[in-house]
Amino acid sequence: MTDIAHTPIGIIHSPFTNPDDTPIQSVFADGARGEVEVFPEYAAGLKDIDGFSHLILIYHFHLV
Repeated sequence: MTDIAHTPIGIIHSPFTNPDDTPIQSVFADGARGEVEVFPEYAAGLKDIDGFSHLILIYHFHLV
């Protein structure tokens, strides 16, 4: 099998800091809001993002 590596292009910031308090689905988040920070060197890749209704974010839980 071939290894697959990925390079982060940003950070997802969340109000949840304790895994036990983090909802498993957004419906249980009760209005909580997060923020996606894209590193400056990748910002140009968002140029035409206004035409989309949804984004798929691939993430890695680095503190679990």
